[in-house]
Amino acid sequence: MTSATHQRQLGEFRLLIAKDGSGGTRPLAELVDDLPSDLRDAQIFMEGGLMVIDTPKLRLLLDAGNGPNRGPRAHAAESAFAEHGVSPDAIDMVLLTHGDPDHIGGLLDSVGDLSYSRARYVLHEDLWNALTSAPTAGLYFPGQAEFVHRLATLIESRMILFDAPCAVTSGVQAVPAPGHRAGHTLYRFFSRGEALWHIGDAAFDPLFLERPELVIPAEYQPDVARATREALAQQASEEGAWIVGSHFRACDVGRLRPTGKTARFHWVADGAGTEP
Repeated sequence: MTSATHQRQLGEFRLLIAKDGSGGTRPLAELVDDLPSDLRDAQIFMEGGLMVIDTPKLRLLLDAGNGPNRGPRAHAAESAFAEHGVSPDAIDMVLLTHGDPDHIGGLLDSVGDLSYSRARYVLHEDLWNALTSAPTAGLYFPGQAEFVHRLATLIESRMILFDAPCAVTSGVQAVPAPGHRAGHTLYRFFSRGEALWHIGDAAFDPLFLERPELVIPAEYQPDVARATREALAQQASEEGAWIVGSHFRACDVGRLRPTGKTARFHWVADGAGTEP
């Protein structure tokens, strides 16, 4: 299967967004309790993905998808990489948003070795603590324990850890975005006066940015996650930054515009970029 991809330029940076398998929609009511009446029939796109960022000096990978051993979704990153000439050996740095299996599963190959053997790994200290503790310490899937132990052993000498906003490399900033999972992080990219935020799972769909007051009970710290959504929506709107989310459609890159109502925004999708 060929994955859905989307390419765009951000100043001197070249971005490749890839979906990690077959896409589909999910009723919003499965995620949010006590939905407002106008959202009771809403459906959102929920397929996860990853992003390759080519800077003038480095090739970065943001998250790694499901991996070869996790079903029922296919790990489609390999086909996206083949289509666009991205070799795993060419990845210099992996930026991790959090530790759910659809974000870190692809870090190991089918025999349990590192998929990106040359890379350094950027992650929040709370994520590292979760990876080296019991799965209940902020990781959503207890069944990850064996995988996580293997992963932690292999990346320990390759890590860049942070606990506050920090510059990862020129034009790339890691920003803690707590609530969804332990150590959840968003990444901000800046080049030639343009800014783009990859917000990970801080919002599953642009709808959660338009209506950041919605609460998802299954998140690690639901009220903290809601406050994070409210803050990032306000800041991204004021900054005029482009926004990408892990579970957005591949081509769904956009900006937030204020509506005139407190903490309410309107998503404006960008028509730029290319798709296969």
